[in-house]
Amino acid sequence: MTRAKRHHYVPAAYLSRFGEGGSILVRRRGKPAMYATSVKNVAVEGGFYEITGDDGQPSDVIERALAGLEGAALSVLNDVEQNQQLPPLVSPARSTLATFLAVQFTRTPLHRERIMFPEQVARYARGREIDAALMAEYLEREYLGFRPQDSEVRAALDLTQYMLRDRDLFTRDNAIRLAFSTVAAIEQLLLGMHWSLEVARKPRFITSDAPLVLWRTPTPRDQFEGFGLKNAEEVRFPISPAMQLILTHTGRDPLTRIEPDRVRACNADTALACYKVLVGHPRRERQLQMLDLPGVRPAVRFNTGPGYRVMPDGTEEYMGEILHSWVPRR
Repeated sequence: MTRAKRHHYVPAAYLSRFGEGGSILVRRRGKPAMYATSVKNVAVEGGFYEITGDDGQPSDVIERALAGLEGAALSVLNDVEQNQQLPPLVSPARSTLATFLAVQFTRTPLHRERIMFPEQVARYARGREIDAALMAEYLEREYLGFRPQDSEVRAALDLTQYMLRDRDLFTRDNAIRLAFSTVAAIEQLLLGMHWSLEVARKPRFITSDAPLVLWRTPTPRDQFEGFGLKNAEEVRFPISPAMQLILTHTGRDPLTRIEPDRVRACNADTALACYKVLVGHPRRERQLQMLDLPGVRPAVRFNTGPGYRVMPDGTEEYMGEILHSWVPRR
């Protein structure tokens, strides 16, 4: 069997839903110009899921398995869009869609970059000692795009030095396996949430190379604290330019028709959450152009600060300095 070499981490058939005739409009972080291109050229990387097979040779078994899941899930999405109705709560179609969303959450370069952060620092060091000065340099020049606080340098350094004690852990194979090892737990969490649809009158939804967007009400805590699937207020997934799937921890109407302000707000969050690429319709350039798209999107942030725990009598006990990492909103 011919081995697939170009691996899409967002299905091309999904991206094509937001374009026309297999063409989509692309806007990249840090690039002023937008351009139209084939879906085959977006969210793709050579050998991205390639692992070493039992015979010691490169294997694309994961890419082929993903292709099978994508076909089944996109068929479900077609039915959802056509009928404006989600699959029943306990059904193979609902399970297929939950698996697809869980896999999509874990399969992107953004997710892998979080896993491989220590290895990226080691490669940047090129044999130099990984100390506070080097970490500050790496964070400012390569990762954040601005000078970090000392607390962030300390936390990133502590994590990196600890993890690199066994550098053999940071291989492509291990990173791929670690990412997919969480799929089953994420799938069950998604199945336990309330599912609903939002149908847009206008303007249209966009998507990105990280299409599963976690959202909660903005708060000053976003500067030092992240949130995940368990405490996100909404998990959003654009199905098409006219429709998106919403998962919440509280009930809501199964179908809601929304006004342009809501679509624009969701598109703005999609832009902040994307990895490198926004995707829209080739004839709607202004829609992508007007969005705030910072040039750098760190995969993970770090902090070191005092930790306390609440004792049985209600008093707080100091636990020392705690290393904290979080996924930033932008």
